[in-house]
Amino acid sequence: MSYALFLDDERFPPADGRDWVIARTSNEALAIVDRDGWPDYVSFDHDLGGDDTSMAFIHGAIDRLLVTEAPLPFEWTVHSQNPIGRDNIAALLGSYERSFPAPAFRR
Repeated sequence: MSYALFLDDERFPPADGRDWVIARTSNEALAIVDRDGWPDYVSFDHDLGGDDTSMAFIHGAIDRLLVTEAPLPFEWTVHSQNPIGRDNIAALLGSYERSFPAPAFRR
């Protein structure tokens, strides 16, 4: 199933033609991945309410990928209005991408 994941506790994805699936929590996002496989694209908010953040999803995703040292299977963007959270997401995903680069045909 080809889809895009929108991880945000309040907002809705843009009407840009992608087949968006919305997750409101990091646990919900991981459950969607476990059920449907990896999305092609993920758009991240940082703060998901209470103590939950997208970082929990990212750490869970990386834990799954490190088993085989696979590159990130999705493209991503950060739409968070939290500048520190946005930087943290970009730093962690960027670090993983540098360690396990995607094949050239995906770039």
